[in-house]
Amino acid sequence: MLKYAAGSIYHEVRRRRELRIKEVRGNLHQSTISHLEHDTGDMTLNTMMKILKPTFMSAEEFCQLIDEQSESPTFIFKKIARYYDEMNVAGLKQLVTVYKRDKLLTTPNRLVLLTIQSCIDELSEKKHLLSQDDCDFVQGYLLHPGRWFSFEYIVFANLSFSMPAKINLRVSKKMVRAYEQFHLPSYDSLLVNVLYNLSTSFLDQEDPKLSARFLNFLDLDKLNHNNLYMRHHITFLKLVIRFQTNPLDKANVEKLKVFLEATRLIDETLFKKNIDWIESLKINPVIILGK
Repeated sequence: MLKYAAGSIYHEVRRRRELRIKEVRGNLHQSTISHLEHDTGDMTLNTMMKILKPTFMSAEEFCQLIDEQSESPTFIFKKIARYYDEMNVAGLKQLVTVYKRDKLLTTPNRLVLLTIQSCIDELSEKKHLLSQDDCDFVQGYLLHPGRWFSFEYIVFANLSFSMPAKINLRVSKKMVRAYEQFHLPSYDSLLVNVLYNLSTSFLDQEDPKLSARFLNFLDLDKLNHNNLYMRHHITFLKLVIRFQTNPLDKANVEKLKVFLEATRLIDETLFKKNIDWIESLKINPVIILGK
């Protein structure tokens, strides 16, 4: 990826949008914009926000263009998720090695490393609960006074599987309070991910009632309508909980059967994942599918 100075990129964007300097400068002097575009002046964050608005380019996109790193700070979580879905333990181990070598052991980096190690342990079928020291560290961080931003939701979503139920309950109460007091619209889907993972975690621990309790907090309206993958998982989880709560109810069995058969028609890989998870809950899929 080619690297350009901020001013050069802004100049390119402005010209691409066929905007004149007087149409973007607002209350800034025309020479200020000219200096910025020639990289002879400093661009404050406030200035950047003002002059980007007429171009219809987001600050996020602009920062990605000028960042010397080809990866955004949260790109690591996407990489972890990809390796996890591929069950690529070697890739995750390599990620740990590179991360330890290239990064300072700051609080955020320690949380990222714990996330990677948790995925490795789970895929290796090892005990993947965090140590007491690591649990105390994660809990202390998430319960620390202050607002939650995207990183906090992502960390909790990833590490909730690796912490005891009592800690998850304690942190979830803090999370809900933090969300109610402040959140950006982009946090909605992150909250849904955390609640889904918590619900799944409690179901894995054979506590369908507590799982259902967290699932009831889920509001699908908070999800982008394009996020069909998460909608699928949430619907699947609801049907499994209903089945576990009342396995003799024929309507529950039939709904789960129809859902699984439809999933098989659409995505065979996703269907197999659903079946594997049902089996991990000690449920015989034959009881549901009838074959």
